[in-house]
Amino acid sequence: MMDALDCVDLVRHGMVRFRVPGGPVVYTDPFQLEKAPHDADLIVVTHSHSDHFSPDDLRKAAGPDTCFAVTAPVADWLTAEMGVDPAYISLLTPAAPDLVFECGVVLTPLAAENKNHPLGFGFGALLRMGGFSYYVAGDTDVLSDVACDVLFVPCDGLYNMLRYMDQIPGQLAAMDHKPGVVVPYHYAGYMEGTDNNGPRLAEKLKAMGFKVKLLCRP
Repeated sequence: MMDALDCVDLVRHGMVRFRVPGGPVVYTDPFQLEKAPHDADLIVVTHSHSDHFSPDDLRKAAGPDTCFAVTAPVADWLTAEMGVDPAYISLLTPAAPDLVFECGVVLTPLAAENKNHPLGFGFGALLRMGGFSYYVAGDTDVLSDVACDVLFVPCDGLYNMLRYMDQIPGQLAAMDHKPGVVVPYHYAGYMEGTDNNGPRLAEKLKAMGFKVKLLCRP
C-alpha cells in the first residue's frame, strides 16, 4: 500500500519535489538543484524572495510543457526571461480559487504571512495528487487549519516561526484537522545555525503524539 511520503523525492530548504508514480512531477520553490532534469509538470513558486524564486533552478526544472503557479513578479520574469507562454502561468494569491491542472494536480492557495512576508506577498499551497494531500506552508508564522496527509512546516526561527518550538506545537494542538505527518523544512544548510531545528521540533511533536518525518537535506 502506498504511503503519502513515497512520492516525496527531495526536500531542501523551502523546496519539495514530488514524483507521483505514473503521475506528475511537481516542484515547490525549486532551490539548489544539482542536476537539470527539465522534468517538471508543475512548478509552484510561493513568493519572490531569492531562496524561493531561483531563476537558475527554474531553468533546471522546467521543460517545454511545464505549468507554473506563481506570484505576479515571478510571472513577469517567466515571460520576459524564459519566454514562457502566459497560457502556462497561473497567478496566485491566498484568495485565489482552486486550480486544477491537466497533469492531475489540484492546488488550493492558502494564507502565508508574518512580519517578513505581509499577507498577499506570497501563499502556502495545499496540493492534492496521487490520492494524497500535501500542505506546503511556505514562509509564514500562521498555519491554516486544513485537512492534509502531510504538512511541510518552516522552522528556521530566523524569518519564520521565531519561536518555532512553541508556535508550531501550539498551532498544531489547536487545529481541528491534525496532519497525518509533519515534515519540518526551511532549516539547515543554507540557513547557518539551524541544523538542529528540525530534530528538536520533531522530538517535541512526537512527544505530543504527532507523526514526524525528517526529510530536509542540507
